[in-house]
Amino acid sequence: MKRLLPIILAVAPFTALSVPAHAQYTGPGAHAAVTTVTEARSQRDDQPVILRGTLIAKVGHERYRFKDATGEIEVEIDDDDLPHHAPISADTVVELRGEVDTHRFKPTDIDVDHVRVVPGP
Repeated sequence: MKRLLPIILAVAPFTALSVPAHAQYTGPGAHAAVTTVTEARSQRDDQPVILRGTLIAKVGHERYRFKDATGEIEVEIDDDDLPHHAPISADTVVELRGEVDTHRFKPTDIDVDHVRVVPGP
């Protein structure tokens, strides 16, 4: 045990450097969130997105068709991430936050982390 303590003390400062940061860097070189379906289709995997539009159809379990002014794309939304306070119809404007999910043999879609109903005018 006495020989192990110096090793632990020597390694401890380096383990603190590997702790992931919770803040998001927004300075030069940071990738801004994509804001349209057209932009999302041409992005790399895991690119952050913030889309505003409507969920026009449910196409499968936790899968929906999303539409904005620039086009349509399939999105994946966990049931737990949908707002429970109000129903969402094909006319309800929503804001989706998530990431682009590219695939080798199927179209790009969006993995949604957060859904917010946009209040009407």
